[in-house]
Amino acid sequence: MTRVSFLLLAALVACGGNKAKPTNLAPLPADQPVAEAPKPEPEKAPEPAPPAAPMPPLEVKVPSTTVAVKLVSPGKGKRAPLRYTATAGGKQQVEVAMDFSSKTTIDGETQEQTVPTVVLVGQAETKTVGADGKAEYALAISSTDAREVTGSQVPLDKFKIALASLSGLVIGGSIGPHGAAGDVTLRIEKPDDLSPGAIDLIRLTLPAWPVLPTEPVAVGAKWQATTSAKLADKLDVTQVTDYELVGRKGTTWTIKGKTKVSGKDQDIGGGKISNITGTGTSAITLADGSLYPTHTSTLETNFVASEGGKAMQFAIKVGGAVTTK
Repeated sequence: MTRVSFLLLAALVACGGNKAKPTNLAPLPADQPVAEAPKPEPEKAPEPAPPAAPMPPLEVKVPSTTVAVKLVSPGKGKRAPLRYTATAGGKQQVEVAMDFSSKTTIDGETQEQTVPTVVLVGQAETKTVGADGKAEYALAISSTDAREVTGSQVPLDKFKIALASLSGLVIGGSIGPHGAAGDVTLRIEKPDDLSPGAIDLIRLTLPAWPVLPTEPVAVGAKWQATTSAKLADKLDVTQVTDYELVGRKGTTWTIKGKTKVSGKDQDIGGGKISNITGTGTSAITLADGSLYPTHTSTLETNFVASEGGKAMQFAIKVGGAVTTK
């Protein structure tokens, strides 16, 4: 398990012991060492150390999730296909903003951690579109930033340094005409020591593609998407999202969604996970001919981890916003 996902679930195997000092969820550069008092120069300078070998390219693959879609109501009025209709060679300027926070409660004491908003800006290109409408795409990140969030104790300047290690990040994958997403690849050709932690945070917070019904629909249409997912690579959860097509103007569609999270009791790392619940919301504006929709979403997942007579309440909240130009 990688750094961020490990921190999320570290207490599952330790909640029966003493309380631990919270570890920062944000990947940060190390503090600068305190300057030492000057020392007399040696008579003969040592041979300079050879330059460190560059790190090899860093690539992380995010497996696709299983999503089942069921049309509940086709809506009223003239129906039309609702789908992603990107064209090969098409390009979009895209900003992806991601928020992440966690809260743990044990013995009546609550500890909260909030990461500054992660901002990625880049150009998305549709590489190919198959006969079945599936589009292969790549989002090349040209700049990164971090925005202050109320309640965050993460040093913003250091967090920006960590995000700068994502320079050259390319997010690639495929998306079907109705939102069936393939595996996503995150790749950095020239990473540094901070890149693994930063890319792991992106992997955990990257917004998912909204899914669409295969049948033609009209305004008022409702459909349900059921997703089997793993929280922090370990916790099996089911996310059920009820979507509604609330508006259509020309070639632009407006969709809203509400999500409920559930899961069976399960054992992880010697700890028992129970009471899995959660809620979320989403809003999507999809324009015909575009790859990325404008999309905002929030999702909070709650559960209890217990071991050895101790119980810890977790709340993990992820938010995302995709803005296109």
